[in-house]
Amino acid sequence: MIAHPAAPAAPNGRAYRTMSAPSPTTEAATYLAWRRYFDDSITVCRAAQEAAHRVGDRHAEAMQWGNLGVTLREADRAEEAIDALIHARDLYQAVRARSHEAAAWGDLGAALWEAGRPQEAIVALIRARDLAQATGDRHGEAGAWNNLGTALQGAGRSGEAIEALIHSRDLAQAIGDRHGEGIAWNNLGTALWEAGRTQEAVTAYRKDLEICREFEDWYGEGQTLENLARSHMSAHHPAEARTAYLQSADAYTRANAPADAARVRARAAGLSGQPD
Repeated sequence: MIAHPAAPAAPNGRAYRTMSAPSPTTEAATYLAWRRYFDDSITVCRAAQEAAHRVGDRHAEAMQWGNLGVTLREADRAEEAIDALIHARDLYQAVRARSHEAAAWGDLGAALWEAGRPQEAIVALIRARDLAQATGDRHGEAGAWNNLGTALQGAGRSGEAIEALIHSRDLAQAIGDRHGEGIAWNNLGTALWEAGRTQEAVTAYRKDLEICREFEDWYGEGQTLENLARSHMSAHHPAEARTAYLQSADAYTRANAPADAARVRARAAGLSGQPD
């Protein structure tokens, strides 16, 4: 019997990015973070937050705290993200901007999950979902269902996670949020894989790959290909896993993520010469 290298212990989950309403600052920060120029994006967000604070525009300041929090989370600085998102949430509550408050709760929940605090994340995300439903924000609701599903999965509640992620996927489809649909497909794939439903997981990952490529979301493509490789390893298909790891490395390279590219190339190298 052939011994295969162990699959990665942690799956690549993706949270919805729910940054504020369009503005030149928000669009610049979003673009920089999308291309993983996180330091530049953080600089833009901090400058905008400080400017809003100086002129006493509490709503604009809340928006920029939210943008900063999302960017810090994506830069793997979860504790700093939590602090920024609490500022955003509290300011939105103070100015009674309920739909924006819902988004802040959702982003806070995602940051709490990434900080390894799943129970707190679940409480925050339920609040985000309920507020989004109350205000008729279907995009926010889809995002909250997605992030809630990921947190439930992290808490070992797979059945509930799958149901939440199906809600997110279906709602994203209904409102035409193609990128959000892809995120939900990826996270649903992970929940299905962890439930032992490998073939369904592979199908879900492939759905997300199509969408990542439509949007040139190279980092998302790299994550999903890595997840797909892990699924092939579970099915004892090392040749297919190696191909997916190499494709993941190429996507990570395009996404300006050299450390991730090196990691998955090393995994592919460990599979060289193994029969399928």
